[in-house]
Amino acid sequence: MECGDQQLFYVEGMFICADERTVDVQVKGETLTFTTPERIIGLCAGDDVGIAFYETDEEKKLISIERQEGPPLSYVNGEWFAEIVFINSIDETTFLFDLYRSPYRDYERMMTDEPLSRERGTIMTVLFVRQDGKNRLKKVVSG
Repeated sequence: MECGDQQLFYVEGMFICADERTVDVQVKGETLTFTTPERIIGLCAGDDVGIAFYETDEEKKLISIERQEGPPLSYVNGEWFAEIVFINSIDETTFLFDLYRSPYRDYERMMTDEPLSRERGTIMTVLFVRQDGKNRLKKVVSG
């Protein structure tokens, strides 16, 4: 598929790890590294993922990544769509949520423009962005 002068690619593989600006995915026994505009969160090693990307002379640039199984989680051009578990409110416009569903991972913080609270354990589907390393809620889709 082509978009402007860039040829787009799509692969499916197994998520290995994410660093500050890269993601490693195993595809057919080979580890591929994709550069990202921001840190990718929410995925655990072993998650099956689909990735859309384009290549430059130097690197593979990630456009989107989506978890294939389990609770919905996708990142496309700076926006996140995810099913999260509400943990508790920190104040009127900040709450903790579980994105990983793993006892080995810390909870994430979400900032909102308006007061938001739910019961602990409420499953929510949300659209959010990350600004300066912080999660900012754009919309509650359900929950």
